[in-house]
Amino acid sequence: MEFTKKLPNYASFSKLIETNSIYVDKTGIIANFAKSNGPFFISRPRRFGKSTLINTLHELFAHGLEKFKGLEIEPLWDDKTYKVIHLDFSKFKDVPSSSSFNKDFMDSLRFALERAGIEPTKENVDFPAILLEKSIENEDEVVLLVDEYDAPLTAVLNDSNEFEDRRKILSSFYLTVKSCQEKFRFIFITGVTYYAHTSIFSAFNNLKDLTLDLRYGALLGYTSEELESYFGEYIDNAVEVLNKKYHTERYTHDVVVSELKRNYDGYSFDEESLNHVYNPWSIVNFFDAPVRGFIPYWMSSGGSTPTFLVNYLKQGLEKYDSNELQSLLSIDSTVNKDSDTLYRSFENIANIDLFAILYQAGYFCIKSVIYGIFKVGIPNLEVKKAYSNLVLNQLTRTQDAKLRFIEAFKSVLASGNLDKIKELFNTFINELSYETVKNFNEACFRDVLKLAMLTFNVTASTEVMGACGRADITAEAGDYLYVFELKVTDSSKDIETKLNEAKEQIIKNKYARRLTDKTVVPVALVLENNSKSRDKSDTPVCEIVALEKV
Repeated sequence: MEFTKKLPNYASFSKLIETNSIYVDKTGIIANFAKSNGPFFISRPRRFGKSTLINTLHELFAHGLEKFKGLEIEPLWDDKTYKVIHLDFSKFKDVPSSSSFNKDFMDSLRFALERAGIEPTKENVDFPAILLEKSIENEDEVVLLVDEYDAPLTAVLNDSNEFEDRRKILSSFYLTVKSCQEKFRFIFITGVTYYAHTSIFSAFNNLKDLTLDLRYGALLGYTSEELESYFGEYIDNAVEVLNKKYHTERYTHDVVVSELKRNYDGYSFDEESLNHVYNPWSIVNFFDAPVRGFIPYWMSSGGSTPTFLVNYLKQGLEKYDSNELQSLLSIDSTVNKDSDTLYRSFENIANIDLFAILYQAGYFCIKSVIYGIFKVGIPNLEVKKAYSNLVLNQLTRTQDAKLRFIEAFKSVLASGNLDKIKELFNTFINELSYETVKNFNEACFRDVLKLAMLTFNVTASTEVMGACGRADITAEAGDYLYVFELKVTDSSKDIETKLNEAKEQIIKNKYARRLTDKTVVPVALVLENNSKSRDKSDTPVCEIVALEKV
């Protein structure tokens, strides 16, 4: 199929325009803040278009409206052009030490100055802050753009000494920017994570943070209207490709949009949760190869699993109590948070709030706002899969749980053999680390089984409403729809009692009454958890001791 415009596979604004690629026009929003001086800051997860935004600002301030013909900003902009100092800190993620970081920062700043048409000082200077100050002292107004300001710090969160050394270098740099602020026509900074004492938030007492600002909730990401307006041809192509692949006519324009929404939409970042956007990385990758289906592109890109997050998740899973664990493991529910919790500045790397990291990394977003309190949850199916995989890898202390269980979960559940299902569940449960299981309550075990099924490509849900009540877990495989009611005990004496409770609940709440073309299989199961009473070396710590069809 021939397309009017190419997919936007570049972060460079000028490249998008030059190659006749789709540019989702955000310039009307950009005009609202670019007329002011700033300094401005915005935080968004990785793969949300921050670099494209920075490149758009670079083009606007360096070259004016030359490449903005027909865009919303054209009649709104009458400013002159400026020398633009453009720094991309994502390049420093793999720098090994603070001395190397300082040198690379210096080299990068010299290059950025030269690219902007500013001659770096000839004086022998040792730090980026001094290099900047000396180099712009004879300049008129210039523009400073910093992309991924936090990348050098995030890369060394596990090394407190290195973190502190880099923080000092960056703090000195931003303090210098502050002291020379009359030299800057415009300052814009992007990042993922909030770090206190980098002088971004402390030195700039007039910093304008756009992160939660309702006016800029759709600045990054694609709205539903933008999806239809800019990618309509690609949606229709996906319809054709998917119908051909599956020899069906099931896929229509509306069905594809619905699946895109289920998998990649649902992000909201503003303080009233009025703007909802799709992940642009996932949308572009889907349209590039719709034959691959609605797969989790964000997870495969590496954007979803920064090393620091993995390390802090591991610590949280070990030290949290059962209620805190439940909030981490329940992927279908929401929790109440305020903005101070979600965007907490990380002052001490030994005391970072795990939930703030997960939110800022993009695993959670604002689902709704009630009386100023944010109800926060996982935005879509793609992120649920990414999060489930991340959590399971930490719970099992392996990176290959998916490889080892994905085929077994699909085939055994599809077989309808309850003995094999019991054996499979026990094999999986005893992969869970002792340090975490000892803090589990019944809801935690329920949610972990749901995480496992989702990760292993089994359609599953927790707390699903039936005719008269909520079932713990439902799962679809083959011709079967399983409705599981789970009970947990720490005493073998209570197994029969717990099993009867589960059966009675299934019968009373009529879990077998489901509107489906599959065979409904209501199942009562009892898990015995001896982790608190057994020695760590004993096995099994946990076991499904009863599993019966009702």
